Amino acid sequence: MLNTIDQIKNLIVKKLAIDPSVLVDDKPMIDFGMDSLSQIELLFEIEEHFKIRVPEDKYQIRTLLDLAAAVDEILATPPSSSPEVSL
Repeated sequence: MLNTIDQIKNLIVKKLAIDPSVLVDDKPMIDFGMDSLSQIELLFEIEEHFKIRVPEDKYQIRTLLDLAAAVDEILATPPSSSPEVSL
């Protein structure tokens, strides 16, 4: 089973057609060439894939590591009190 960051990378490659060689875990996601529309599309894909709700203002997400940590936190939190993540 893939860890969270690898699942997110697979979503980015599959849905946004970004070259996997540029997906460096601690590099700002804006450096991957993702515009605001791409980031919103990724957010929807993450919500669907992980079956979570991603809010707009809970976290400051800059890198794939930040994003994976936020998703892991949401997944580890009981549904009634799940924190949310924003890109």
